[in-house]
Amino acid sequence: MILSIYKTKNFELLVGTNDLTSDFDSQIRIPIFSTEIPNSKRFVRKELTKGNGISKRTIYKGMNISTEFENFYRNISEDKLENPLLHKHQYRALLNNDMKCKGKGVFLLVFVHSSAKKFLARQQIRSTYGSIFDYENEHIEYVFVLGQTPKPEIQQRINDESEKYMDIVQGNFVDSYRNLTYKRVFSLFWVNNFCSNTRFVVKVDDDVIINIPLLIQHLRQKTEEKLLTNVLECYMHIDNEPLRQNNSKWRTALSEYRYPTFPPYCDGFSSIMSIDVIRKMYDTTKEIPFLWLEDVYGGGFLPWFSNIEMHQPTCYGIYVTNENMHGNACKLFYLSSSSNIIFHKDIWEQISKQMNTSCKC
Repeated sequence: MILSIYKTKNFELLVGTNDLTSDFDSQIRIPIFSTEIPNSKRFVRKELTKGNGISKRTIYKGMNISTEFENFYRNISEDKLENPLLHKHQYRALLNNDMKCKGKGVFLLVFVHSSAKKFLARQQIRSTYGSIFDYENEHIEYVFVLGQTPKPEIQQRINDESEKYMDIVQGNFVDSYRNLTYKRVFSLFWVNNFCSNTRFVVKVDDDVIINIPLLIQHLRQKTEEKLLTNVLECYMHIDNEPLRQNNSKWRTALSEYRYPTFPPYCDGFSSIMSIDVIRKMYDTTKEIPFLWLEDVYGGGFLPWFSNIEMHQPTCYGIYVTNENMHGNACKLFYLSSSSNIIFHKDIWEQISKQMNTSCKC
């Protein structure tokens, strides 16, 4: 196996190596909301500096919100903008399936971030919400975004899976938890190069269930209202602080980000974007230094710098338990701490039974 190491002063990117220090599958989800996401929130920057979409202070619902991201960006050294993948865009699709969108009128592209070895999770998606390719005359495509695995037997299974379903996209970076930022930017790279004809894009993790019927209705409403650009919808975090505890899985060292708060950012489990937002954020990656926290980087740094407005619809999502699973068909995304495939299928069955329910997002 060939080993390539790309270095800057603050990271190493290992391609084709057996050293997976933090496996994607080991991620433990902390519930971000107890039952339902609160009322609709909109984050609008009212003050800008130098036209870059960066503001040290901004207004949200009449409150001043400060962020040190401007300092993080402006004080970065040039050698931290030499990452071959993030800043020079030297991505390669080892498995591509680049015909996914070619010659098709794609209304929605769903790209699912999936760990290389999570075969059952991908199959579960294909048999539930991922089985709907057309809804109300709108066409939907799905791709699973993977990184590299050092295990030949797993790679062979992935190759076979890709040949069978033609929905796997694999990038030239190791599939690990601390490489999720590379996966996020690789997704932007792939959409820009191979599915730029889509109208909307959803980024989602493979443990999330999408209410495709309601989502299509929600996006069609935007189309009817001519809201086709600058769409970024997600579950928002405001005034979050970096975790400094040594025993935290999400520990952010001072050398990585030395400021006390992050800018507002979209939670990584899902986000809805118009295609122009994908393009803007991909271009922006050339100028933003690496941070391994994918949601902060991809859901905060990139839209903040690109001057993209974040919005959280009232119906955005729900954290599903056995107690509240029934009667909750009017949500866009369903997230559960359970990895039980049967439970996930039950959730989808509940959504399917109520497809014709009158919902408004």
